[in-house]
Amino acid sequence: MSQEAVTLEARRVSFDYQRPILRDISFSLKPGTITGIIGPNGSGKTTVLRLLDGIVPPLSGEVLLGGERPLSGLKRKEIARHIAMVPQNGGVYHYQTVFQFAIQGRSPHLSLLGFESTRDEEIALEALEMTQLTRYVDSRVSEISGGEKQRLLLARALVQQTEILLLDEFTANLDINYQVELMRLVQRITRDKGLATLVVSHEINLLGTFCDIVILINQGKIQHQGSVQEVMTQEHLKQIFGLDFSVRLLPGGRVEVLPIFNKEAPEENE
Repeated sequence: MSQEAVTLEARRVSFDYQRPILRDISFSLKPGTITGIIGPNGSGKTTVLRLLDGIVPPLSGEVLLGGERPLSGLKRKEIARHIAMVPQNGGVYHYQTVFQFAIQGRSPHLSLLGFESTRDEEIALEALEMTQLTRYVDSRVSEISGGEKQRLLLARALVQQTEILLLDEFTANLDINYQVELMRLVQRITRDKGLATLVVSHEINLLGTFCDIVILINQGKIQHQGSVQEVMTQEHLKQIFGLDFSVRLLPGGRVEVLPIFNKEAPEENE
């Protein structure tokens, strides 16, 4: 794919707090594509998202919008016109109505003292319809379920009308039916809107089902990246997680992954 088709690129990015977190990370996000990041706790997954959203600057390397504009040279409001992030535990304000919460996504497009226009309200209503929340438009956020709150966070991100969508543990702590429903929704919106979507998740099978590209990260480094079938192999997953896995290929390039455990634990004195 040509450079012009790259929506966001991390180019040899490194970062640390008190110790190295990420080292020499390079990958790109492209329109109409869902990219998934998988890795153990502490591997740097959420830090990747914070770098891609311009929340923290890289120690070295660059994050490039459109493959050429460094995020470091853009103001926060300008970044928010191109990149929307749904963070883990995304700060839902329960006293607001569903509509009031969703329309907050228009703030990057408003002047300092600007008020939402009729068009801004229409965009918010369209996003609520897209996420199947129209019937809750006047409900308090406290009155909707956990799965509906996640859809509301997605709706607010869509109201930003960005070309890039970043999702951090978007399906965490939800029942499997909500997880599948949400990922189907993300997949459909990504295709319909031509978004470049990045999903960080511990749910290996969800990413194996809905992602086009998968990145395996461990100890701050990308170990493997590519198509689901190329990356999610027994060998690669054992390298990352230290477990044996059964990996079954499914139609459409998807995979099913199950950990393999010993049926009998060894005796303590053996």
